[in-house]
Amino acid sequence: MKFFKHNIGIILIILGVIVLILTRFALFSSSNWMLLSGLLLIILGIWFHIRSIKHESRY
Repeated sequence: MKFFKHNIGIILIILGVIVLILTRFALFSSSNWMLLSGLLLIILGIWFHIRSIKHESRY
């Protein structure tokens, strides 16, 4: 569980990229909700990753 908690940001970024790749090659390219969900996953992943880096820092 500690590994998952520590790397949740990277996992969300990878999932967001996978969603964006799937919308490119699947028939979902005309729907905006798939593109927005991929973007949201990437933004949340970046936020969680920055938060975990700040949490580990001593400053």
